[in-house]
Amino acid sequence: MCNETAMSDLHIVADANIPCVDAAFGHLGTIDRFQGRDIDPEHVATADVLLVRSVTSVGPSLLADSPVRFVGSATIGLDHVDQQYLEDQDVAFAHAPASNADSVADYVTAACLLLARRHEVRLEGQTVGVVGCGNVGSRVARRLSALGLSVLPNDPPLARAAEAEGRRHDYVSLDTVLEESDIVTTHVPLTTDGPDPTHHLIDETALDRLSSGVWLLNTARGPVVDNAALLRAIEDGSVGAAVLDVWENEPTPDPALIEAVDVATPHIAGYAYDGKVRGTTMLYSALCDHLDVDPEWDPATVLAPDDPDTLRCQAPDARLPRTDWLHHLARQAYDLRADDERMRELLEQPSSERGTYFSHLRATYPTRREMQKHTVSKSAVPEERRALVTEGLTMQWR
Repeated sequence: MCNETAMSDLHIVADANIPCVDAAFGHLGTIDRFQGRDIDPEHVATADVLLVRSVTSVGPSLLADSPVRFVGSATIGLDHVDQQYLEDQDVAFAHAPASNADSVADYVTAACLLLARRHEVRLEGQTVGVVGCGNVGSRVARRLSALGLSVLPNDPPLARAAEAEGRRHDYVSLDTVLEESDIVTTHVPLTTDGPDPTHHLIDETALDRLSSGVWLLNTARGPVVDNAALLRAIEDGSVGAAVLDVWENEPTPDPALIEAVDVATPHIAGYAYDGKVRGTTMLYSALCDHLDVDPEWDPATVLAPDDPDTLRCQAPDARLPRTDWLHHLARQAYDLRADDERMRELLEQPSSERGTYFSHLRATYPTRREMQKHTVSKSAVPEERRALVTEGLTMQWR
């Protein structure tokens, strides 16, 4: 598109769960918003621009007869987008790499602290296997290392790249992760082919290799873990605890698995407000570049909290054991239990309405700010715990 086209009234179709679309894109044209799972060929029949999240499949079945010339996905993952088709059709594409990486790292950190408190385990000294060490996994590894865990990083593509360049690396095999970890957390894209397919990467065979009582967390994509095999592993006690934010057959995950896991949430690990606004900003900048127009929207206008006190955390009693102390502090920034409680309300819905309710939980998700936006009084934190706050929880001093 050229600048002259940009100045006309573009028709923009957007997922209703992308924040600030009207404020950001409003000066570029007319905006229609729909739930992501509902976007169909009729909705894009007159659209110039399509903005989606992970629940909208973008390919020929959606766009074959549409005039769409720009697609933006406010997500890290891309398994829902047929990028080759877009390239073949000369449709510009942009996404939001790393936009919600801190949000997911917040989730994993909070989940590990919650499990440690619930199972009465000292988190420091545990070994965590981080499967996938890109934007999200690398942040998770840094945070958990700062909290005193030993990290086993696993990422075959990054390992091969390092070896090809003659660089030393610390990446280990998946077998090593499975056999030596107390905690396993997955952060890989969903792929079904190539040298490193991740569909059912954690399958029955992998689960059998886990140390007895291991904790398993999945915030990547549902099919990365064989859900039926995981349920069996939980029931027979070989998996000691499980945290699932993503599920096979979304938006209708297996109710028995929801009941069996320690923490269940409706694909919201990356839903911190800051990350979602960051994703919107990245798509907005990409579209303005594509149109050759100067950006007019400043995201800073929506990121300042209405009440700064909501981001002020209080240091817990220093006499608490370290893991308990960290859990109490982290919970002030992100109380993961509340998300788990909302998810379990899905089980009370008629089976025919659970899919709609799953989507409702995502669409009405309350505002959550990243941990790094929260502050705590430095003078109230014992010196020996200060690095835990700034490096493990990424909170700021005041």
